[in-house]
Amino acid sequence: MNKLKLLLLTIVALLFGFSSLYSYNRDLDVVQYVSATIKAVGWASSELETESLKFDHALTELMAGTNDEANLQLRFELLWSRIEVLLQGEESQPMREQPGVLPMLQLFHEQLEQWEGRVYALTAADRAAIIQLQQELVPYRDLAREVNVDSFSGANVWHQLNIIQDIRIRSMLYLAGLLLSGGLMLWLLLRENRSNRYLAYHDMLTGLPNRMFFYQLMGKAMARAHKDGRPLALHMVDLNGFKAINDSLGHEVGDRLLRVIASRLRQAIGDQGQVARLGGDEFVVIQQRLADPVEAEQMALHLWQSLSREVRLNDGCLSPLACIGTSLYPNHGTTMPELLSHADTAMYHAKNQSRGAVQLFEPGMDERRLRRQKLAVALQAAMEKNELSLHYQPIFHLDTGRIESLEALLRWQSSEYGAVSPLELIVVAEHHGLAPRLNEWVLYQACRQLRQWQLAGFGWLKINVNISPSIFMSGQLAATVERTLRETGISAAALVLEITEDTSLWDTAGSLDTLRELRRIGVEIALDDFGTGYSSFSHLRQLPVNKLKIDKSFVADLSTDSRAFNLVKTIVTLAQSLEMSVTAEGIELPEQQQRLQQLGCQLGQGYWLAKPMPAEAVADWLIRDGRPYSLSV
Repeated sequence: MNKLKLLLLTIVALLFGFSSLYSYNRDLDVVQYVSATIKAVGWASSELETESLKFDHALTELMAGTNDEANLQLRFELLWSRIEVLLQGEESQPMREQPGVLPMLQLFHEQLEQWEGRVYALTAADRAAIIQLQQELVPYRDLAREVNVDSFSGANVWHQLNIIQDIRIRSMLYLAGLLLSGGLMLWLLLRENRSNRYLAYHDMLTGLPNRMFFYQLMGKAMARAHKDGRPLALHMVDLNGFKAINDSLGHEVGDRLLRVIASRLRQAIGDQGQVARLGGDEFVVIQQRLADPVEAEQMALHLWQSLSREVRLNDGCLSPLACIGTSLYPNHGTTMPELLSHADTAMYHAKNQSRGAVQLFEPGMDERRLRRQKLAVALQAAMEKNELSLHYQPIFHLDTGRIESLEALLRWQSSEYGAVSPLELIVVAEHHGLAPRLNEWVLYQACRQLRQWQLAGFGWLKINVNISPSIFMSGQLAATVERTLRETGISAAALVLEITEDTSLWDTAGSLDTLRELRRIGVEIALDDFGTGYSSFSHLRQLPVNKLKIDKSFVADLSTDSRAFNLVKTIVTLAQSLEMSVTAEGIELPEQQQRLQQLGCQLGQGYWLAKPMPAEAVADWLIRDGRPYSLSV
């Protein structure tokens, strides 16, 4: 009898064990199927939006002259191919089953058939046709964006995950009271499910919520804000020059920087909201429970300051430059796409400022963004037609009044837009990929003009040229300078390159190599806008520069603010101890000049001494060089 009971118990245990194993395998298959479905829908919708954006960018590049018709046609064909795959491919079946997706794909396909002849007939000169085509593309891009957002934020994902939860509950009820083998199998299944759920909703590198989870968090936050009647802030965060870090220092350093950024954002927002990583170097911060919109601006500044702290590496330091764009619910939009778009636009404007900054969205920003897109096209044409010019501002020896060098300053008098400010010109060039070519043009023209002055009898004269961050971080600066010196015939000692402090501090190790190569050639290096960066004094001793240019903001308060006076005094003393010469920018009053001379500052420039002038006016200054400053214009 006991043997029979033991046999029966053994059979029951085996049956329950096999039942547990079967239930586990069945649930695992369901989890894998649902996960694959989520990924397939997410991937397909993301690819559709990406191809639409790439086709739009190809139109812009064709209009700007930075790419050709073949590239546009390729992007058009890829977009068409992507839509056909989504309409017919077996792997795209889950996406077509989403509400409203199939009619959208069919409509988009019909539109592409109508565009085909126009696209293959486009040339760079057909600007009106390109703009018209971009305008027609806008509603389809918006539809693609809506599908992409819905695929990650709608009820479908939660419904599919609830299926997994239901299966798990039924398994737990069915296996209740089973032997150890069944309980162990169930425990393993629950652990695997939790792991899969976490991976589906979090970024593996930083541990932050990913894009899918962000859309759900944002939807809940907006619903709560609407219910409570309190505003909500969305902060879009982007790092300047992150690609250059990956390219120059490697992805390991880039990944470490992203983890540091994620940690700082979490600490900065605390319990006031959530942080998510959308991808690459893009982060978003949801700030809840605002009592006043001013709190959003204060938080954006707090986030920016937290990110700007130095990040230490094994062979140097990074001083991150972040741009933050902020939009408010419901002030700037009542839907998620509106808030994301407006935060992105504000971030774009922040990025276009002289260095990393924060920006709250304003209604007129869309128009300014459109203006800069048009300016980029006009700038491309101006470069081709040689409509740009250089003005030159003398830099004087403050003790003798003699000219030491001239700084080349870019000017653009547009026939359509009038006088375009140098700051806006540089921002447009940097953002639309024209900065390297523009910088090379300025360098060549300035060196060629210097050669003409030297041949006219002013062989002692030097020229100062500002270098943009893009050409500096590309690693091609030294080769470009050597080629320019060879073609223009001037000596390296006659060229002074002005590099902003923030440019040189983004990548300390790479910067040192570039600067050392320039110094080996014989070129002088001036650190421009000194004192406005984030790690000035700690990095100064490492950089092979031989000149400092004190930012004009310090000079402006020199005669009225004792703190500014003491700071300038410290900079001058520091430079002298490192055997560097000092140039003061923005001298506009005689009192400022006198104070600078008292402090031992050797060189200066500003409107009190001489304003920027065209090349033909420089000769008179050179001829009368050495006269008193009372002759200043």
